[in-house]
Amino acid sequence: MIPSRIYNPEPSPGFIAGLSHLEELVAAGIYSRHHNGFVHQRWLGTLLDADEPWVAPFIIQLLGEYVIEICRDIERFARLALPAHSALHQHLAAFLNDNPCFAELTRQRAITYWDCYYRYQHPSQDTYPALVALSVLSGGRTT
Repeated sequence: MIPSRIYNPEPSPGFIAGLSHLEELVAAGIYSRHHNGFVHQRWLGTLLDADEPWVAPFIIQLLGEYVIEICRDIERFARLALPAHSALHQHLAAFLNDNPCFAELTRQRAITYWDCYYRYQHPSQDTYPALVALSVLSGGRTT
């Protein structure tokens, strides 16, 4: 289960510095669900640097949300950096393949946000960052 939203304060850098790598990844997953988009964007970087299979749903979930800057970050990572992160690449592709209903729901949510808020900025769905990232992560185009 991925939390919908959390509203507690973000932990201090000093607290985070005292965590193990695994504990920091858990915190990143939790805070990627924070109500403040800047907070979940900040924690996304930790998730994208992980090679644990359980981070995949936290990353994919963000592509079905309204913050285009986060979708751009994931799209950029998927197109440019993902080939160098083979374990994460495999985990993301496997998660999408093993969870077709979640993948489709995420795609539909991305289309809805594109249609409601970003259609003028991205006249084609083919350029909307969330949909591009989903395509790349599921083995589609990479350009």
